[in-house]
Amino acid sequence: MHGSASTYITQREIAVLWSDIESDVVEGRYPLDKLVRSEGRCGWFETKFNDKPAIISLFESLNDEPTLLERLRAVEKVSDKNVAAIYEAGATKVRDTPLVYAVMEYTEENLEDVLRGRALSADETKEVADGLLKALKAIHKERLICGRLEAASVLAAGDTIKLRSDYLQLVPKDTAFEPNAAKDVRDLGSLLHQCLTQKPLKRATDANDPSLQLLPAPFVLIVRRTLSGQATVDEIATILRTGAAPAPAPMSAPAAVSAPVPTSGPASPPAQPKAVPTPVPKAEPVKTAVRSDEIMKKLLPEIEEPSPKRTGLIVGGVVVLLLLVGIVVRAMLHSGRAQDAQNPVVVVSPETTTPRKPPPAVPPVAAKPRAAAPNPVVSAATPAAAPSTSLAGTWRVVAFTYNFQGQAEHKAHTINEKHPDLEASVFSPKGSGAPYLVTLGSATDRASAFRLRDKAVGEGLPRDTYAQNYSH
Repeated sequence: MHGSASTYITQREIAVLWSDIESDVVEGRYPLDKLVRSEGRCGWFETKFNDKPAIISLFESLNDEPTLLERLRAVEKVSDKNVAAIYEAGATKVRDTPLVYAVMEYTEENLEDVLRGRALSADETKEVADGLLKALKAIHKERLICGRLEAASVLAAGDTIKLRSDYLQLVPKDTAFEPNAAKDVRDLGSLLHQCLTQKPLKRATDANDPSLQLLPAPFVLIVRRTLSGQATVDEIATILRTGAAPAPAPMSAPAAVSAPVPTSGPASPPAQPKAVPTPVPKAEPVKTAVRSDEIMKKLLPEIEEPSPKRTGLIVGGVVVLLLLVGIVVRAMLHSGRAQDAQNPVVVVSPETTTPRKPPPAVPPVAAKPRAAAPNPVVSAATPAAAPSTSLAGTWRVVAFTYNFQGQAEHKAHTINEKHPDLEASVFSPKGSGAPYLVTLGSATDRASAFRLRDKAVGEGLPRDTYAQNYSH
């Protein structure tokens, strides 16, 4: 273990930040122009492909180069206007750092940037949903899944919605595909909710959440259906197109029709049933009448002669039931009085009730906080002000995220060599185990965290570096 770790560090000593390799050239033909975005081990740059604008995505290849290339080349086979095309994929080195690259179709913007400023209208959301449903159908044919369908994964080229393709995952043939595809559909529902409200769904949200009723049609039905975890791409497409859930499959035909299928007699069997029914109806009414009379004669004595014992039992049961109901009602009334005695403040005399005078009671409550500095706002209308004091010292600035501790520690070491003032270190939100976050500075308050984040971006760290509260 110690030997492999030291070998790993030696191989990665010359690792560089994405912003440091702007203006370099990949494979002698793909210039790394402007850094568009960076996220941990992946960086996006503007480049040229056949003298046309394109995007090149670079991945730090550690020990998973074959896996990266396999899935990128699977994406190359997808040909759909709603999936960002990959023109070429391969392995390379930049400043002695091993990388895997994918040259992709050029896109102008992503949905995450749009939603920071505003929510989408219902018509705009419908366009996003239509494009993504077509994209999901295309990638699922190649056993590819999104894995994490989010706003940053939705791109736009002109008026066309495109699914980001360089991060798609390939499901092995020995792994069940349907559960993974169903997760894509569930994530789509959360994304559509975010389009309309600027807020993704919480993990605990279920289809009965009353807040979903505020969504415009047909997205109420779509989001609720995706939350079931069993919806399919075709089903959601039908709801989007028609505004209603697909009709259930028709029931199969009665077995009685298919039962008489004797193949030995093609002509004679049909003729025989036609001759048989004519005499039978004449005899059937007589038989059924006789049977019904006999049955009624047997049943009438029991109905006409009720047993006195049964009558007594019925009356006794009713009396007992009424007594039980009375006891329950009495107990409920008694418990209600007990609760009123314990909470006398809730009881208001009708003589003193004045519907138009609640506002005068507010000024005394607002005046008390002036004596207590830590809680300047006590009004129930502004509960968000109270948590601000309790969050001090729990905010962290996150620059990179890794699944392996060794990678995170090496990245922190690299940052400290170039930017010692940022004090990079490794933090695990769970206390131990992945994910491992490369954080800057120490835990601090919210305002200080955002100041440090702006400083780090100004020094060349990724523009998607963020500050987050880790109080729980």
